[in-house]
Amino acid sequence: MKIFILFVCLCISLFAQEQKLSTLAPTSSVFIDLEEGICDNTCLHELLQSQQIFSFLSKFNRKNADTIAFDTYNAFRTLLRINETDNINIRIAMLIPQKSIRRYAITTVNSAISYLLLQDANFELKVFNSIDEQKNSLQTAITQIKNEGFLYVIAPLTQQGVQIVSNEHQNLLFFIPTINRSKFPQASANLFFGGIDYEKQIDLLLSRSNKKIAIFKDGSELGEELSQIIAQKNPQIVLEQSLENPKTDFKKMLKTNMKLDDSAVFFNTPLVKTSLLASQFRFYDRLPAVLLSTQINYNPLLLTLTQYEDRKQLYIANSITQVPNNIEDINSLLGHSITYDWVNYASSIGVDFFYSNYLDPTTNSVFHERIFANQVEYDIAIMQAKRYKFEAVLP
Repeated sequence: MKIFILFVCLCISLFAQEQKLSTLAPTSSVFIDLEEGICDNTCLHELLQSQQIFSFLSKFNRKNADTIAFDTYNAFRTLLRINETDNINIRIAMLIPQKSIRRYAITTVNSAISYLLLQDANFELKVFNSIDEQKNSLQTAITQIKNEGFLYVIAPLTQQGVQIVSNEHQNLLFFIPTINRSKFPQASANLFFGGIDYEKQIDLLLSRSNKKIAIFKDGSELGEELSQIIAQKNPQIVLEQSLENPKTDFKKMLKTNMKLDDSAVFFNTPLVKTSLLASQFRFYDRLPAVLLSTQINYNPLLLTLTQYEDRKQLYIANSITQVPNNIEDINSLLGHSITYDWVNYASSIGVDFFYSNYLDPTTNSVFHERIFANQVEYDIAIMQAKRYKFEAVLP
């Protein structure tokens, strides 16, 4: 909630400094309540006292509010232009299965808002929380979307959710930022996909490898998928090690494991395990020729979790190659970055696609990626983690 407090404070500061009305077109803001339970008057005041303004706005109910809470709500309603729906012609729904996508329940919404604020448009963005991806839950949320007249839906779903909506609801256009269309080649024409192509990333990484390949994975669905792709393209795997056990004995695994020397090591592991492994290689005098990873480890925290000597042979495939500065600035105001998060980046592309192709076709697209056969096509760069930042290197 601190993210939104910063944004509110900034708005108040701008109003105070300029002493004039904002030139931004009025928007319709809808605040989703992601927490269960009813908030009574005491609860509303507690939220105000702790400066959780956006929680207060999402929980506000006239039946439970006293005069102070009511007046406070109206003040923020004026400042943030809540529910001003006159002449709204930019209307986008977000279908959010909160329990399935967790932190992305907030960040994908922020990414969409950032784009629409950039366009200086009169817009309505409304979140429909299906909670989970059970068929009844999704069908209920989609029925609500239809009943309220929305035609364009940003839906960060897992494969389970896409399976349910893949061949239904032909009168809605869905953009799925979380899945690549290769998972659903028979999906209907009203579904557009923004997921990155891990296979193409692996192809590029293999161009930097030798034939002696070692794989580390974490037992996750994605880790297994990446490992299978690598094995299909290079069946001569000298080592494939799963790190599912949190009490992994690295000494036993690495100290006398000569297979790792002069190998091309693929890290199909999340950031923390990748960082730990990289440091353990050097500690136990293992000398791989090169360390490789897909998008899953393109994160600035890698620069602080590892020493430079541990990562100087590490190369990462990255599909977030060109973030418009103005988009990144607004996302930063909302407390997160799309530069290192491909789901939020893809969500922004989805809103841009709907906006520039359907909602306001006179507007040029902000992002350079094109959509071909209902799938976003990403450029891929190989990044190296230098001492203080990531730098692109030649393939």
